[in-house]
Amino acid sequence: ACVSKMTEEGHQALEQMRAQVEVYRGRLEDAERRASVDPLTGLSNRRATEEALAERIRQNRPFSVILLDLNNFKAVNDSLGHTAGDDLLKQFSTELRAQFAPSDTVGRWGGDEFIGMLEGHIDQALKYHDRIERWGFGDYSITVGSQTHKIHLRAAVGIAEWNGSESARDLIGRADRVLYEAKDDSPPERGARLTQRYVPPS
Repeated sequence: ACVSKMTEEGHQALEQMRAQVEVYRGRLEDAERRASVDPLTGLSNRRATEEALAERIRQNRPFSVILLDLNNFKAVNDSLGHTAGDDLLKQFSTELRAQFAPSDTVGRWGGDEFIGMLEGHIDQALKYHDRIERWGFGDYSITVGSQTHKIHLRAAVGIAEWNGSESARDLIGRADRVLYEAKDDSPPERGARLTQRYVPPS
């Protein structure tokens, strides 16, 4: 009887330990997830994006990057306030994520800059760019107080395919140069600007 009781108590203690381990494992996974996510947009943060970039290079398979820098985003913050700017970033991030596959990495590179990484060659990245042009750019509605403002949002884009030997820094540098050439060539009317102000229906 004594041995049976000790065995039963041992099983109970083991089950309790297993339950505690699962709790701690869940907390650890949640902490790791939060450490890799940008809190404003829900996209991968800079650290997680850099790690994903390094991993793709280690895998030694073709992949491409798409850099985006929102045009004239500062004007939105200056005109409507940072809360409105944050709302615009969150809306755009949702639309941007929707244009990529679940296996792709989509991150906030910093401020109003974003990055997408996809497996495949430059022609695949150009198809993604077409989708972003169609669904990611355009008019967004931002409500400030009792008024709704329509923002026409666009971005300069730089696309580059990994050449099979370059570093992550060199790859991003190539995409960045293309982006800034595109930004220099963009007429002012293609930037983010206030196009309409109206009071929402009551």
